[in-house]
Amino acid sequence: MKTCYFLDFLGPKGFPLELSRRTSSTVLGFDHRKSVLSQISSREDSDPNISIHVNIEKSSSTAVYEYFSAKLSDTRSYQIDNMSLLNHDDQERMEMILKYVEAGDLRQWNLPNIKAFYIGIREFRSKLNCITNPLMYQQLTEICSEDLIIRGNTYLSNRQTEASKLLNKVFRVKLGRGFYGECLGIRAEGNSDFSDEMGKELSQMSAAAGLRPIGAVVYMQRNNLKMCLRTIDSGTDTSEIAKAYGGGGFPSSSSFIIRMDEYNKWRSALPSPIR
Repeated sequence: MKTCYFLDFLGPKGFPLELSRRTSSTVLGFDHRKSVLSQISSREDSDPNISIHVNIEKSSSTAVYEYFSAKLSDTRSYQIDNMSLLNHDDQERMEMILKYVEAGDLRQWNLPNIKAFYIGIREFRSKLNCITNPLMYQQLTEICSEDLIIRGNTYLSNRQTEASKLLNKVFRVKLGRGFYGECLGIRAEGNSDFSDEMGKELSQMSAAAGLRPIGAVVYMQRNNLKMCLRTIDSGTDTSEIAKAYGGGGFPSSSSFIIRMDEYNKWRSALPSPIR
């Protein structure tokens, strides 16, 4: 083995150095996580046979693509100009894929339909094995971000349709016994897989009803009663409520475990369920 490449994985601490010594190979690693910096020993950093590229502002996939593109450019034949890893059409398509991957890797999520993209690309995970799937590289170079987004949006649309069918017996919830206002909620026993979709639709319904734009989805998780809060309103922070009750999450999506007696007080003396 002359050269060993690592992408988003360096193994246990000291592994690149040990691998290089045992195999007399050059080790090149690519990563974008800040935590990796502390795993690189001073001996690995100074070893001429080990080169670990960590760039927290660039996805490892993009870094690898640029590395091999530059390497090809440096070693190209003087008889051939503008050599590229891919032909023009494939290059444009793959570079767009890399942009979406980078937006997710760096937690930027700033590209249109990025959630649908990541849902659409899930099916390729089972194919990412060049031993069991010798066509893996060809299949990867043929994927298209537009096709993945269409698949992802279709999946999301179907889930939303199914979730909407489950929104019966909606009721009012006094968040924190009313301290955090009121919103609409629903019990979702057996349908917790749709809690995100149901919560977001309840958020819209709640805002339309003049309540806080929050949807509360409640269900039993093992022996605990769990409440998931969702909102589609950028100015609303559901995690404020969740943290007050020992939970956590993000402004638009949070959850916590609630005692049954406390939950009953949140629902007590409320109007008839909203149909």
